[in-house]
Parts: sequence; structure tokens; C-alpha cells
Amino acid sequence: MAASAKLLTVSDVKSRLSVPKAWWDVIERFFGGDSRHEIELWAVDGVGMFWEFRCAVRHKGRYNKPVLQSDGWLQFVNYKGLVAGDMVTLEAVENQFRGTKFMLRALKYDAARHFWFDV
Repeated sequence: MAASAKLLTVSDVKSRLSVPKAWWDVIERFFGGDSRHEIELWAVDGVGMFWEFRCAVRHKGRYNKPVLQSDGWLQFVNYKGLVAGDMVTLEAVENQFRGTKFMLRALKYDAARHFWFDV
């Protein structure tokens, strides 16, 4: 999977991350075929730090509403100093040393130089 990006909303940085469909298409297989509504999701960020999240799914009719729950997600947001308008990307990248299957990058925009950088 190529990295898929999401611009953060106020709700994303204040409570929990609403998981984009492109991310769900990759994460869904880790739920297996059973009726689990929550899994642990381990990721390395763009600077090599390990993070643990809980991904939960609420079923709304025909649609799944996956979110990264507030506990691990808000630790990530606060540590990185993320605000609405910043970006996160998810990429399926296995890190055998850390035992993770994903890279979750936090990016801020440098308007003076016109580029995104890892925090």
C-alpha cells in the first residue's frame, strides 16, 4: 500500500481519529473474520518511535465507522503538537525489529519553504 494521507480536523485532534476509507481497506484484514469490534494497532512514526493505538469499529447500517480511540491517539497528537490542518499518513511497512506492520507519519507544513516535514 502506498502511503495514504489525511488532513486532520478539529475533531481528530480533540478526541479520536476518524479512519479514512483507504486506511480501513488495509486495517480491516487485521480484524479477521470474527465479530471483534476493536484491535491493537502498532505503528512506527516517521522518526522511528513506536506507538500503540486501539482501532475500534462502529457498525452504522451498511457502513463501518472505524476510529483510532482517544487513549493512544491523543498521546500521539499531544506529543507531536498536532493541530487541525496538519497531516497524518499511513503506510503498510513492516518493521520486524519493532514488531509493527504500519508507519504512521505526522506532518506539519512549512509555508515559507512549501513542504511537509515529519515531526
